[in-house]
Amino acid sequence: MVFVMFFHSAKRTGSLRGITRAGIGALTVLLLLFLGACAHLDKPEKIVNSSEFMLDWGKSPPDAFDRARHTLNAKKPFEWWYFDGHLDSGETFVGVFFNPSFTTNKPGVAFSLYDASWEKETFLISLRDEEMFSSTDDVHIECPAGYVHMVDETTYDVMWDMGEIKAEFTLTTEAPGWRPRGDDGVNEDHLDFFWAVHQARNRIEGTLTRGEVTTRVTGIGYFDHNWGKKPLHEITKNWIWGRILAGEYTIIYADVHYIDPSITSRPLYIARGDEVIVGVGSPTVTQWDFVTHPILKRHYPRNILIEYSHGDIEATFAITFKELVEEVDLLGVSSLHPFAQWIARTFFARPTYFRVIADFEGTITESGVKDNLSGECLYEIMGFE
Repeated sequence: MVFVMFFHSAKRTGSLRGITRAGIGALTVLLLLFLGACAHLDKPEKIVNSSEFMLDWGKSPPDAFDRARHTLNAKKPFEWWYFDGHLDSGETFVGVFFNPSFTTNKPGVAFSLYDASWEKETFLISLRDEEMFSSTDDVHIECPAGYVHMVDETTYDVMWDMGEIKAEFTLTTEAPGWRPRGDDGVNEDHLDFFWAVHQARNRIEGTLTRGEVTTRVTGIGYFDHNWGKKPLHEITKNWIWGRILAGEYTIIYADVHYIDPSITSRPLYIARGDEVIVGVGSPTVTQWDFVTHPILKRHYPRNILIEYSHGDIEATFAITFKELVEEVDLLGVSSLHPFAQWIARTFFARPTYFRVIADFEGTITESGVKDNLSGECLYEIMGFE
């Protein structure tokens, strides 16, 4: 507001002769201090979120309606289908189909390939509306940069053709999908943000082509789907989301901090093989040992504890930071002009994304039988403040 008022005043008088150079300098310093203060976020000591009651969100997979594109009566809707996977070559991929993107408001396709040391190649293609087809009957996507075809209830064919690289995968379900359902702040029609897992764990078989060299690949992956009615920064302040693969167990967890304090969203999914044994919204999630990124000036936790106990199942997972492998300034990948990015970053918010590789140790106890788990996992932090 100060920035806008200052320049309106200068334009209205037609002269700055009444303002000394020292005065201009002082105003500039004050302005920058004010703007910087507006974008500042204190580093948390510890965040603990829990529920007094168990929130049962069911164990059912999404149906055709939730797999398909949604017709949203909204000014700035967004929707994306997200895939990732770890390949037996040591590489990791992330691929997304947006219709439309939450950053550009246009259809688009993204594909990133990380080598074993997490060096990344990223390819982004923005499309015109008429170039992107996504069915409202069931998941079916076609565009010049790739496709998503549902072969049957457990199998998908997906392809990304990004010019320099082409990926063609068949994804076969190993741990089933999950569409959280409840009347306590998850996937309700009156809300603005929705989420469904199509495949909590899948087996990947296919090819990667670079230039004229095609390599057969196999691996383990994941496929989910998000959609919403308005810009994400108007819905949520931040979230942490992660996945653990430990032998026959597949675990998905999140803690979403909504702007509306009446909405609680802490999904926890646990499958043993192809059976979902936990589908709830009420684990206790503790985050601590926060670190501030030196450039992005936003914070991420180095320790996370997930705790759940209800009926004959207890689960605990202690997750410890190992390496920050990705940090993204979300304004930098938006469609905003660079000057508008600067204004937004310094005056309003610094939206950021962090991806972390971590170690975990945990236990799952069912009917008195305890399984001890350990290994490597990933988690992400998305922030819009």
